[in-house]
Amino acid sequence: MSHDVTEDTQSEEPQGIPLSTLALVGALARAMEEHQQKVIKPRKDAPRDPLVEDFQATKRPELVVEVGGEKVGHYKVNTTKDRFEVADAAAFEAYAEEKDEIDIVIVPKPAFVNAVLAHAQRDPETGTIFDSRTGEVVPGIKFVPGGKPTGTVTWTWNKHKGQPIGKAVLLAAYRRGELNEYLRETPELLPTAQPGASE
Repeated sequence: MSHDVTEDTQSEEPQGIPLSTLALVGALARAMEEHQQKVIKPRKDAPRDPLVEDFQATKRPELVVEVGGEKVGHYKVNTTKDRFEVADAAAFEAYAEEKDEIDIVIVPKPAFVNAVLAHAQRDPETGTIFDSRTGEVVPGIKFVPGGKPTGTVTWTWNKHKGQPIGKAVLLAAYRRGELNEYLRETPELLPTAQPGASE
């Protein structure tokens, strides 16, 4: 009897996806990941440097991507923000010492530096930097205007009700072959080169 129970247990199919199928899909995903790193990622990152160069020349921060007149998304050149930073360490350290905000290592306390920089303001007429909380002039601080490209860009899919509809529009046009003329130089991205293309 116990022998029959063992046979029945061994002959039962495991619940869910068989391990051999999981392994096959895992191997395929690994191959596609390697392909993505070597072939597709450089294509994905290709607009970055030209977009940054274009921004430096034209100050145009965004580039809209359309398919058949419909927006699918846009690239945005990331830029630095205006900020204050310590320009004259000795002058600022003397100021911090006056305020009893010096650590034993003889540097201004990081929390003090952060607070002063966070509340720093600049007099637009004189360029003098002062603490907005006290009105006191703060030596050793300079204003660094933002707006310079960071060297990175951000991609955003066009969305409708929170869903990335632009992605669906782009992929549908891709599957219909409407993008083939743009992909001649990148045959590895053509639909016919993708798994399941003949289905």
